[in-house]
Amino acid sequence: MDLLPDSAPLATKLRNTLVQYHRLGDSEWRLAKKTKDATVWRKPSEEFSGYLYKAQGVVEDAANRIVDHIRPGPYRLDWDSLMTTMDIMETFEENCCVMRYTTAGQLWNIIAPREFVDFSYTTSYEDGLLTCG
Repeated sequence: MDLLPDSAPLATKLRNTLVQYHRLGDSEWRLAKKTKDATVWRKPSEEFSGYLYKAQGVVEDAANRIVDHIRPGPYRLDWDSLMTTMDIMETFEENCCVMRYTTAGQLWNIIAPREFVDFSYTTSYEDGLLTCG
């Protein structure tokens, strides 16, 4: 795999895109699920075939401790039962990396196990964190 020569421009572009999505008005998102502690919205992506998802919730803990369970690392394998392996292929800075992971088969392996390569990025913003993969 060719390594990215400089992650800074990609991370800056990704941060700007995350902030842009975060600033979209509520009318541009469609409610997907709401519980007592969390709300999830979705909207069709203009960049790829599929949906963008935005989740918001309040958890009584330090934001970085919570995101440690979402971003690449050992905590992710503890709770995500579909993820069977995960390797961080390259780390550009503390919150920016390329990871490869595999998922378990589903529906009696009608949906075969799959392998993914993702660019994962997390950034502080206002009173919280924005993260994507």
